[in-house]
Amino acid sequence: MNSDKDIELVNLCQSGDITAFDSLVRRHQDRIYRLVYKMLGGAYESDDVAQDVFLKAYKSIKDFRCQSSFSTWLTQITVNQCINHLKNRDRFKFLSFGLSSKRRSVEPQMMVERNEKRERVYQAVNSLPIKQKTVIILHYFENYNCEEMAKVLKCSVGTVKSRLYYARMELKEKLKSFLEDGEWTENNIIAGDV
Repeated sequence: MNSDKDIELVNLCQSGDITAFDSLVRRHQDRIYRLVYKMLGGAYESDDVAQDVFLKAYKSIKDFRCQSSFSTWLTQITVNQCINHLKNRDRFKFLSFGLSSKRRSVEPQMMVERNEKRERVYQAVNSLPIKQKTVIILHYFENYNCEEMAKVLKCSVGTVKSRLYYARMELKEKLKSFLEDGEWTENNIIAGDV
């Protein structure tokens, strides 16, 4: 995402140009929707929460001081909206990350087993404490590095690394009985390539 174009649009929006905010929404809506969908684990709530993210951004745009990229700022709002939504929700829905599996010619039994493993991984991720769940999703499903996550989550890189470490350990423990010896590698388990 070209941050210079974002800053130009932010400046126009701060000057009262509503169409500039529409352009910002169009530039970021797919990414934000994907993140909300993954954080909440379902499409039926994702539309509303994504809309709330942009509403909050619109109301707060005058306070944006360009100390970080617009993309980082919008991701912070998104993560906070999702966390608030999850805290206010009575139950946690089963995570469905909407990942399409790679098309391979596999036998139906192998496909069923792979899908079962994937579902178990999603259940395990969904059961993590929200701070650990957030770093797992940002890192493995949105490809954020530790420095980017620290900016989004407004914490130190060390804190992010610690959360990732403990989340991985907890996932490994939760999935231990399900996985065969030597089958655990964070890349194939977390990424859903099992």
